[in-house]
Amino acid sequence: MKYDNEKLNKIYDRTDGYCHLCHKKLSFSNYGVLDSIGSWHVEHSKPKAKGGTNHLNNLYPACITCNLEKGTFHSRTARGWNGNTRAPLSKAAKESIREDNTIGGAVIGGALGIMFGPLGLVVGSLIGGGIGNSSSPTK
Repeated sequence: MKYDNEKLNKIYDRTDGYCHLCHKKLSFSNYGVLDSIGSWHVEHSKPKAKGGTNHLNNLYPACITCNLEKGTFHSRTARGWNGNTRAPLSKAAKESIREDNTIGGAVIGGALGIMFGPLGLVVGSLIGGGIGNSSSPTK
């Protein structure tokens, strides 16, 4: 199937440019280009052979090797071969989690720092927020 750039962008952005099966970084410009670093295909999570559709919620980016190896298996099975349980998060989802981690870390740090007075509250909040912000939203 032929995809326009708008649809390819939406598919690619679903996982922030990572293969949804092995989590390898992909290169948007190498869509469908064989033997290139980061080359990828549009992959059907539920294979068309098993009733899957071309609807956007069934389409993910996958490196060419993963796409070909997956065949008619379900994505959950193929992800398991790579030790993954889900697709990588989109950039927006990662930013949302990082924001939540920052706020949570600041609150916890501030609560712990309150034992040391107003300065402890401020320092604890800053340290907790920094730790929360640096926490990986994908692990």
